[in-house]
Amino acid sequence: MDINQLQTFIRVSEFGSFTKAGEQSFISGTAVMKQINRLETELNLKLFSRTATGVTLTPQGQRFLPYVHQLLDLLDTAIEETRKVRLDDKQVISIGTSILHPADPFMVLWRQLASRLSQFQLRLVQLQEDLTSSNREYALLGRSSDLIVGTFDNTTLKQSFRAIKLGAYHFGIAVRSDNPLAQLEVIKFEDLANQRLLTVPTGISEKNDQLRSEILSTVPSINMVETDGRYDINTFNRAVDENIALISLTPWKNIHPNLVTIPLETKITVPYGLLSTKFPGRTTDNFLNAFLQVFK
Repeated sequence: MDINQLQTFIRVSEFGSFTKAGEQSFISGTAVMKQINRLETELNLKLFSRTATGVTLTPQGQRFLPYVHQLLDLLDTAIEETRKVRLDDKQVISIGTSILHPADPFMVLWRQLASRLSQFQLRLVQLQEDLTSSNREYALLGRSSDLIVGTFDNTTLKQSFRAIKLGAYHFGIAVRSDNPLAQLEVIKFEDLANQRLLTVPTGISEKNDQLRSEILSTVPSINMVETDGRYDINTFNRAVDENIALISLTPWKNIHPNLVTIPLETKITVPYGLLSTKFPGRTTDNFLNAFLQVFK
């Protein structure tokens, strides 16, 4: 039995569905079901009744649920109190960072505000890949890190996240340095006529969907080539290997040494900010409230 199984147990009890619980964690309903099956086997308990319309807690599951809440609350308190002792009573906030979700935009701001938030200590955490998730870094939020700096939209906020907006990223087009588009200072939609353009599928990013619709309505001859899901480092390798143009964002302009990113002429931008889970724990909640007081 591990913490992830217990967190999954709570989500399934809340949503009454393996699929809906999986959506909150960015994993498949099948992966959720396997976690619950393992938990029931390890505990020798029947926690859920499965039906065609969903799942419900059994009497054993109902008795188990409040103890799981207490256990996770106690663990959260233990971690918070231990962090205070380790760093001279400062409240420690872990900020996740990765190639696709760099913490740099917030760290620049933190250097300006740190003296006014001296009760907190930041700790950078390298986000690891979670291969069962369709959005690896977001899925790790609240587990390996308290906060990440990332993009968000209405779809994101309807999931299990909250956000404090810090700014907006701009779209660009990433191409190989030997691609004729690399010679332009700004790329207009018309410059992409008859080009293959690599992008995420619809339904993943609200702003990307808006941009995609605007591009195709202006230049229908553009051939949209979809990735399997959200970008990972292999997406940028593919753009190089196939010499295909790629829709990119501000923080990714130097992600690959063989790609150059040209600004795209569009009014559409993507908001980014500090992301946390909706219920991040006492210390993180204290930090976010204090940060809002000094961030204008």
